Amino acid sequence: MRIMHISLGGCLSAPPVKYGMTEDTGGHIAYVLGAAMAQAKLPETEEVTIVTRLFDAPELGAVFAQAEEEIAPKCRVVRLASDRAEYLEKGDLVGELPSLQNALLETLEAMGAARPDVIHAHFADAAELALAARERFGIPVLYTAHSLGAEKLAPGEAPSAKLKARIARETRALAEADAIIASSRDEVERQIPKLVPATEGRAHRIGPGVCVEEQGDAARARQMLGGFLRDVSKPIILAIARPIRKKNLRRLVDAYAADPTLQERANLVIIAGLRDGLGQGCSERDAVIADLFDGVDRQDLWGKVALPRQHSAQDIGDLYALAAEGGVFCNPAFHEPFGLTLIEAAQAGVPLVATQSGGPSDILPELGFGALIDPYNTASLSRGLRNVLMAPERDLAARRAQRIARQTYDWTAWAMRTHAVMQGVVRNPQGQTVDVHQHEHLL
Repeated sequence: MRIMHISLGGCLSAPPVKYGMTEDTGGHIAYVLGAAMAQAKLPETEEVTIVTRLFDAPELGAVFAQAEEEIAPKCRVVRLASDRAEYLEKGDLVGELPSLQNALLETLEAMGAARPDVIHAHFADAAELALAARERFGIPVLYTAHSLGAEKLAPGEAPSAKLKARIARETRALAEADAIIASSRDEVERQIPKLVPATEGRAHRIGPGVCVEEQGDAARARQMLGGFLRDVSKPIILAIARPIRKKNLRRLVDAYAADPTLQERANLVIIAGLRDGLGQGCSERDAVIADLFDGVDRQDLWGKVALPRQHSAQDIGDLYALAAEGGVFCNPAFHEPFGLTLIEAAQAGVPLVATQSGGPSDILPELGFGALIDPYNTASLSRGLRNVLMAPERDLAARRAQRIARQTYDWTAWAMRTHAVMQGVVRNPQGQTVDVHQHEHLL
């Protein structure tokens, strides 16, 4: 089988990826790369192509202006040029969709008999291209939303014109895709039916894997943090997230500041993307970073909180290893569609405290240890962190959760279950797909 993924936003390249280098270079790129490389290893797979957008931004890397890039055996990236040459944030890509669609159709036309058997679109902008390809060439379409615009709305809040247009594109993608691949039960049972009720038989919950493979070194992490923290021997509360408001990182600082017990027992380490300094030109990123610094400074937390500017993939593994030594991983987002970093942390042996909104409400009960918190309530967050840090038999429970995480979230298993879905849509395009639920890990 020949498979094509389409993922247009962010900086997608061969690993290692500098996650957080732009606002849109986040978990969905880890998902696409992990999925594609796992599929390429299956004997049933002839080729996997990842289609993304070509742009010229030397400060981000020369590779993104390269039309093709090998990722792994049987796996490559193809970059499509659009009308504008510069890097664009995800919200600005809508205007490029017509030229990207034309570029994709021309690429597929030139491929002839080597065209993909199925296209997997990531986000609704990619689905626009995939559905156009289906109309022209009859190639069936899988769709993964990753996050839905409707989930950004507070109760009773009306969407802006821009968000309303996004929701309309997502609704069309959900309604017209031959099959939907989702990561969590919340997506399949609540989020998707809220937009398109008639998805039964097409929406499949298939848990992804993680891409952190190397064992971390806690001693290296302590050395990395030595310039920030007075006492690096303490356990850490670790958060890793892009510096955007929905990740709710300031509330984590406030929860830590409000609880003397937390400050006594642990340091707080927040990895909020990559930055060369303050004032990077993106208003939301700058505002979030400034707010974090304000929270630390206003509440006299220097020496107890680390906000590193730069990090490598190895640094992340090292920080997970350090957090496993008596610490905790925290995701306080207002809404988290799934939470790949939660799985990374759990597979490294770190217990979790996470928002009750979205994917974590599936993950934590499945792992059997951790705390779900109300992301709008600072006291709930403080209490969750304290309860997990001080839990009786914490280490035993964390090791048990680690075993479950490693067994449940695996890219090879994802690839095999998704292959069954792909076989179904190839046999029955725009019809009923095969039932793979007996293969899925269900709560």
